[in-house]
Amino acid sequence: MRNRLILRIFIGLAAFAVASMPSAARTSGANGAGQAWRDAFQSSPATYEAPSEAFLRFADEHWNVKGEELRRNLLPQPVTGTVRYRVTIQADGAQIRVRLSNEEGSKPLQIAAASVGIAAAGFDARPGSLRRLTFSGASQTAMAVGAPLVSDPVDLKVKAGAELVVSVDLAGPMMNEGRGGAGFVVAKGGQAMEPVLGGATVLTGRPLVTGVSVLGETAVNVVVAFGDSITDGNRATPGALHGWPEILARRLNARKGARRYSVINAGIAGNRVLAPGWGAAALARFDRDVLRIEGLSHVIMLEGINDINFSGKGPFGDNPEITSADLIGGYRQIIARAHARGVKVYLATLTPSPGDAATSTLQKRALREEVNRWIRSSAEPDAVIDFDAMVRDPAAPDRFAAPHDSGDHLHPSDAGHQAMGEGMDLALFP
Repeated sequence: MRNRLILRIFIGLAAFAVASMPSAARTSGANGAGQAWRDAFQSSPATYEAPSEAFLRFADEHWNVKGEELRRNLLPQPVTGTVRYRVTIQADGAQIRVRLSNEEGSKPLQIAAASVGIAAAGFDARPGSLRRLTFSGASQTAMAVGAPLVSDPVDLKVKAGAELVVSVDLAGPMMNEGRGGAGFVVAKGGQAMEPVLGGATVLTGRPLVTGVSVLGETAVNVVVAFGDSITDGNRATPGALHGWPEILARRLNARKGARRYSVINAGIAGNRVLAPGWGAAALARFDRDVLRIEGLSHVIMLEGINDINFSGKGPFGDNPEITSADLIGGYRQIIARAHARGVKVYLATLTPSPGDAATSTLQKRALREEVNRWIRSSAEPDAVIDFDAMVRDPAAPDRFAAPHDSGDHLHPSDAGHQAMGEGMDLALFP
C-alpha cells in the first residue's frame, strides 16, 4: 500500500504549414501512395533530480510518507536479468522496429538479447508471437552513452490499438529510478523468448523501451502529445487508462474515410517548459522527442503548471520566480521551431491547480489565469484546446469539477481524461 502511495505521488507530481503531408521517404509507390515507417508508440527518456531535504520534509508532513523511505524508493537501483514492458501502438502495419534508449545513461548498457511479441494477459506474450530482435544484424550489443538503439525490422502484423510486450535480457546492470509511472517486470536469467516469465517481479520507472515504429501501407500523419504528468502515457499496470492522448487516438482511428493519424506520447511526469530536473526541459528536449518524428503534422502541448508550482522557494527546492512572460516566451519558441518544420501547434489551457498552500499560492493561481488568457486570446498557436474549460468546476474555476478530480486536486480522474479526450474537435485533424 505504501509503495502504491509513493508511486501515486510521483506519477502525480505535476500535473502537460498546413496539416502537412508526411515527410518520410516511402519504400514504394508514387503520388502519395506506398509504404512508410511511422512512429506508433513513444515514451520520452528522463532522469530525475535527487529529492531535496525540503521535499522529503514536505512528504513527511503532508503525505504521511517518511523521508528516508521515500529517499530509498527514489535513488537509482541496479536491475539485472530480463526486463519486460507492455506498450500500446497507434498504427497499422506488417513490420515493426523497436527503439531502446540510453540517452540519459552514464554508462554503456549491455544487451544480451531482446524480443517483441503480441501481448496476452498481464506481461505475458501470446504463444507463437515472439520475434527475436537484432540491432545492425547482431542480437548482442552495447547501447552507447547518450544514444538510442533502433532494432532491425521484424515481421509482425499489428493494428492500431494493439498491445505489445518488449523484453530485454540485460548482460549488465540497468540503473532504474522508481519514478516515471511505467510498470514493468523483471525476472532472473535470460527469458526474452519465453512467453511467460518465471519468477517475475513488478517494478516502476521510466521505460527502457522508448519507441515502436510501424511499416504501414499508407503514410499516416503523426500527432505528438507533448507535456507533463497529465499527458504522460506510462502506466503502472496493464489495462490502466493511458489518458486523453489514447482516447484521442481511438477516436481518430474510428473515423471512416478520413486521413489516418498516429497519436504518440511525449509526456514526462513532473516536466517543465523552462527548467530541467524532472526530465530535460521541454525547450531542451523538443527536437529529440518531437521534431525528429517522421510524418509529424501536429503537436498538442499541455505544459506549464509545474513551472508555475515549482516557482520560487518551496518543497521542490529554491527555484527562480517565473512570470507569465517567461512561460509565454517558452511557448513562442516551441511554436516558432514547429512552424519552421511546417508543423501545427495546438496549445492547451492549463488545468486547475488549487493544490496545497505550499505549492499553489493565490499568486500562482493568478499566474495560471494570465497564461490561460494569453493561450485563448493571442491567436499565436494554430488552435486552442481548452482543457481547463472541459474539466473545471463552473462554480469554482480554480478547481476540478468533482467527477473530473483524481482526488489530489491537480490531476484529472479517469472521467476527467475521458472529458478531455472526448472534448477535442476532430475537425482539427482533417
